[in-house]
Amino acid sequence: QAAASPSVRLLARAVGHTRACAVARRAMASPAPAFRGCYGLAGGDLFTGELNVYGKPSGKGIVFRIESGECDVGTFDAELRMQGAGVRFGRDRGEAFEVESGETKGALSLDRALQMSGLDKAPAPRSAGTLPAPTGFDTLRHQKTKAWYQYRALTEQGLTESNLGANEFEPVWKQV
Repeated sequence: QAAASPSVRLLARAVGHTRACAVARRAMASPAPAFRGCYGLAGGDLFTGELNVYGKPSGKGIVFRIESGECDVGTFDAELRMQGAGVRFGRDRGEAFEVESGETKGALSLDRALQMSGLDKAPAPRSAGTLPAPTGFDTLRHQKTKAWYQYRALTEQGLTESNLGANEFEPVWKQV
């Protein structure tokens, strides 16, 4: 076989480089995967919704404020600052307010608040008064929890289902 001329080699290298750049651009353009879960803060506040790869809030979700009992529904950054429009539900979830970048705008009907937030139903109440008192370590509870996961492993069931039941604070979004 004849050796390729320098100009042909240069052109082949440029075409390869262009393909590599196109692949890299496509990879960078695709959105990062969204994970769902909960993020608890030291003061007792709780975020539940989309998390980034580091486990921090990043996207659509609900922030439950432990002291006031209110919750904000919207899109949040890693510092739990609301980005754009959202909805704030009152302590008893009977009243709602329109929120823009964290600032309250005006009152909303419950139906309008659910429509704006995209939720199927109002979030569960969560405040200092609704949480059970901490009990510390309990040997019997530990043994029951261990037995639960051992049973699920032996019967080849998934280990991601909690022995405490479903998370009542997980958002229930409307199906689109």
